[in-house]
Amino acid sequence: MNSTTGAPAAATTTVNSIVEKLPLTMMHYFIVAVAAVAFAFDSFDTYIVAYAMPVIVKEWHLDQVTIGMLASAGFWGMLFGAVVWGPIADKWGRKVGFAGSILGFSLLTGLTTLSAGVSQFIVFRFLSGICLGGMIPIDQALVSEYVSPKHRGRFLAVLAVAFPFGMLGAAFASLTLVPQHGWRILFVLGVLPALVALLAIASLPESPRWLAIKGKKDQTIRVLHRLGATKEDVKDLGDEQQLSERVPASILLRPPYLRRFVLTVGYYFCGNVGYYGFAVWLPSILAGVFKLTLVKTFTYTAIAGVVAILSRMFAFYTVEKFGRKQLFYVGYGLGGVAALIFGLIKNPAYLLWGVCVLAFFYEQGIAGNVILTAELYPSKIRATATSWSTAAARVAAASSSMLFGYFFFHHMYYMVYVTMAFFFWIAVVLVYTLGIETKDRSLEDIDAA
Repeated sequence: MNSTTGAPAAATTTVNSIVEKLPLTMMHYFIVAVAAVAFAFDSFDTYIVAYAMPVIVKEWHLDQVTIGMLASAGFWGMLFGAVVWGPIADKWGRKVGFAGSILGFSLLTGLTTLSAGVSQFIVFRFLSGICLGGMIPIDQALVSEYVSPKHRGRFLAVLAVAFPFGMLGAAFASLTLVPQHGWRILFVLGVLPALVALLAIASLPESPRWLAIKGKKDQTIRVLHRLGATKEDVKDLGDEQQLSERVPASILLRPPYLRRFVLTVGYYFCGNVGYYGFAVWLPSILAGVFKLTLVKTFTYTAIAGVVAILSRMFAFYTVEKFGRKQLFYVGYGLGGVAALIFGLIKNPAYLLWGVCVLAFFYEQGIAGNVILTAELYPSKIRATATSWSTAAARVAAASSSMLFGYFFFHHMYYMVYVTMAFFFWIAVVLVYTLGIETKDRSLEDIDAA
């Protein structure tokens, strides 16, 4: 009530309420397109190490333990990058974090071509990993803040679909270019994402939710207009309550976010123990364990990349129809079963079928990671929470790469698949006991849950 007139106080409109009701415009599609291309390039720059490895092994005469060290170097960098880049994006903006991390990993990937031996390769991969580790979670946070609940799941699913395109691109480049030009050509191609960074700097709008909580009202209104809001929509826009509030990252370790943080860290870690451990080692498994030729190895991995895309597209369809949690149940639940069966394959004739089935299932679970995480936290802490959750994936990827190398060195092949199934099923239990279904719910409603 107004204290002087007794009349009701004028209602104010929040940025969230405006964004949640906006119809899709060309700007929305532009944002998700740029974000998806960046996601694919992040995947490409991550996977080229795996596809270069069979050639590097022969050139540098490496054993399995050293292979694991080379494969894991980038992931340890990603761990550090995930911790650092999230707070940067929460403090300086999604656009700064997005463009900066892309520009960093593309240039450092290009420098990896200068590696003369193991030590230099590890240093370059660690440094490029610092930027690779920041881009993915910032990308998720950025996309989730522009669209309504009706479209948010599908927009985040587009990112999930884009990721295996990078893996497929790495496999295709390996198949067509590496036999003639050597492994270094892959890292030359890794410079291309710098173009996406320049496009983002020139054309990408900042998140209106982030601008609002930073008290940048005029900029917020300009971005809302670019997203399709009318003057009528923004005329009663109020100031956000958190405009000057400094939010410590330690808030994630206290209620109400602790439960969610345990969940997202848990499923990122458990899912990626199997996912990256297997994906990074797959070319070496095919070439080293099953003695496939280099051409056949890259062909099989390319087919696996196509299956991964189909799996993510299936997730794109089911995420708004059946919700987020089912992605984990189908992906990791059945993925664990598929891993145990794959480990029993001895006949190379059945190998491709095994790779395809396993990839189809676990890609569903990874899509769930991407979609659900960004929806569980408010704007003031979203980039940090998403980044720190994905940091667990980097620990898992680096550790499993080395662990699986140990298993192969000691010919303990089936332990690879037992490990995958064990951690996949832990992720399922975490989602079942701690998970929140976010389908058709606003970000404000999810935050209050």
